[in-house]
Amino acid sequence: EGVVFWVDETGKHGKIVSMDQTKLQWCTDDEHNKELTGIATDSSNGLNNLRSIMKIAGWKDKYPAFAWCADHGDGWYLPAIEELKELLLNDEVHAKVNGTLDQKRGSVMCSKGVYKWYWSSTEYDEWCAWRVGMYNGNAAGSRRYHYIIYVRAVSAFHFIY
Repeated sequence: EGVVFWVDETGKHGKIVSMDQTKLQWCTDDEHNKELTGIATDSSNGLNNLRSIMKIAGWKDKYPAFAWCADHGDGWYLPAIEELKELLLNDEVHAKVNGTLDQKRGSVMCSKGVYKWYWSSTEYDEWCAWRVGMYNGNAAGSRRYHYIIYVRAVSAFHFIY
């Protein structure tokens, strides 16, 4: 269950965001960065990043933000940076999704202007991953294991006629 936040021009494919959110680390310690570098680099499709992470032994314990999203069910994942920017920084999308989340008693996303951050699944460099700041609307790279920040799950869908 989730809220639609993007639909392609055909109207047949889209993306939904989960009704809930949590705060987690991207990875549990600095050592995991060594096994990860260069595999979670997709900036537009977080499912590809999840598939790369899932190849690492013990990934559910090592990468809690990814595990939480995947635990929502088949096809759920931590969004890539461009997916996250569409969801959080597009004013129209953000307002409509939050309105629906509020109406359906889901957990609303943090408002712009507050000092809150959300993780993406996209690596920034060998030690950092991209995150989006709600206080200034900027994306920035941050140490993956230092911060416990907000996480939302996303899933893609397609209609079959």
